[in-house]
Amino acid sequence: MSNRGNEHYTKKAKKEWYLARSAYKLMELDEKYHLLEDVHTAIDIWCAPGSWLQYMASSIPQQEWVQIIWFDLKEVEIQLPWVTTYMQDISDVDGVGHILEQEQIKQVDLIVSDMAPDTIGMADIDAIRCIWLIEKTLWIYDTYLKDWGKFAIKVFMWPGFDELVRDLKTQYGASNIMTFKPKSCRQKSKETYIVKRG
Repeated sequence: MSNRGNEHYTKKAKKEWYLARSAYKLMELDEKYHLLEDVHTAIDIWCAPGSWLQYMASSIPQQEWVQIIWFDLKEVEIQLPWVTTYMQDISDVDGVGHILEQEQIKQVDLIVSDMAPDTIGMADIDAIRCIWLIEKTLWIYDTYLKDWGKFAIKVFMWPGFDELVRDLKTQYGASNIMTFKPKSCRQKSKETYIVKRG
């Protein structure tokens, strides 16, 4: 059943011209939490090859001014309305800050992140690396997300997950932080998403 489900989303992505099946994860998150509603500015962290960008660019209502900034260590050759991509380490505070200053962005309505470390098959080490990677990016939420802004962060339900959720609830309010695993995730995968509602 799991393999058939994976194949379904893979075929669906090709048919609908998405660069990866992961687009449907963001689609489900958006349908449940209305992430793209009233969004003018957004930051997308580490989502090569760009399927999340495709979904956002096609789903945010056309307005006079919309801007999506994407950061990754990999180059993305994709041309979309409102989207500017940068090869940039998101943990480089000065580098990211310089780019956003150039783009005249002081705060954003939405931050999404589908990043994950390259796993080595050792659960404890993979868990530590996953949480460490997320923690290296949390500064951007603290610095650039509006008080009523929203986010969706991919995380793995490994050691450290409960502590991360607890810390985010303390910071943003328990009623604003949710966890959700889209149906388009692989059934055996430990991945889920932490969402802050607006």
